[in-house]
Amino acid sequence: MMDVTLSRHRPTVAFVNLDRLAQNFEILRDRLEPGAWLCPMVKANAYGHGDSAVAARLRRAGATHLGVGLIEEGVHLRQSGDHGAILHFGLFDAMGAQVLWEERLTPVISTIEGLESWARVCKQASSAHQERRTLHLKINTGMNRLGLSPRDVPRAAEMIAANKLLYLEGVGTHFSDGEDAGQIGGRTDLQLKEFESSVQELKKAGLSGFKLHVANSSGLRGLSAGLTPGRIAWGARPGISLYGVENEMLTPSLGVKPVMQLVSRIVHIQDVSRGDRVSYGGHWQASRDSRIGVIPCGYADGYHRSFTGASIVVDKLKARVPVVGTVCMDYFMCDLTDVESARIGDLVVLFGDSPSVQELADRMETISYEVLTGISERVPRLYVDGSIPISVPLNS
Repeated sequence: MMDVTLSRHRPTVAFVNLDRLAQNFEILRDRLEPGAWLCPMVKANAYGHGDSAVAARLRRAGATHLGVGLIEEGVHLRQSGDHGAILHFGLFDAMGAQVLWEERLTPVISTIEGLESWARVCKQASSAHQERRTLHLKINTGMNRLGLSPRDVPRAAEMIAANKLLYLEGVGTHFSDGEDAGQIGGRTDLQLKEFESSVQELKKAGLSGFKLHVANSSGLRGLSAGLTPGRIAWGARPGISLYGVENEMLTPSLGVKPVMQLVSRIVHIQDVSRGDRVSYGGHWQASRDSRIGVIPCGYADGYHRSFTGASIVVDKLKARVPVVGTVCMDYFMCDLTDVESARIGDLVVLFGDSPSVQELADRMETISYEVLTGISERVPRLYVDGSIPISVPLNS
């Protein structure tokens, strides 16, 4: 933990370590063969980390492409000054196609209708100078969410090959169970075979030179598990692993480290007697005379009610203490009885290296994505680069 005094009215903040972000990017890039396509995902406000700062640091680290889920997210990055390639991995209508063209965002097209809309707006907008525009295709090979049906691939291929305004830069699919990517005959193996068949249909139409991308974070791990020494030939679109979160139960580890650390301070200590109850509903009752610490963070900040019973770390003591009583909107309580030297003002770690985001996700019976993206805009992000705080925005 950095020795930083949080000069704000409420001492709850998310440290976002941009050094670790860049290191994680390097680790993931090193998993791929040279020249394999890599597109870090920065959708959902960079998984809660703050898209503008994350995008800027990834560009410095060498990211040529970034991925978003909404057109609005791509527009926001453009407004923040990002001029590089940004891929939009969502559906869009005719109006959306127009915005994609105007903002020079690259559509990842999942339907024939989407391809028709993109071709139409490119023709209308490029009539004066015949500017060629990039697109990617997404093939549905078993996720059954988005993506062209394999039976529609020949038609899409013909449409692209016949249109001089369209440039097919890449083709991808999405794994539904990427952890089994190293298993012969597994779901991912079947998806890859379906994907390769669709790629051959594209080549039959005369299309070539496009990059292939299939691996999300779980796919990267799964493909790594199936490798003898070597690198992954498929391109990748890592998301959660980029931010340093892994399921500790799965192997092999990618070796990434958490980028976000949610911290606060003890703002009050309440002495309670044996038998006293704490917080709404009185569900927690002191079994002994106790010291109860109050932490100014609650479910409105993304620290869920289900985190009752979790633990936090009193930083200077490196001691874990339990969260007790029902988590409130603005506060939660912890039991400091066994750490007598804990004082008002002491820094506490709600998650980071330890406790991990995965620990909290397990308590919610959900995934780490939900914890990170649930940290609200009430929590300022403090960006750290080279161990130096560089900005303290009020919002993400």
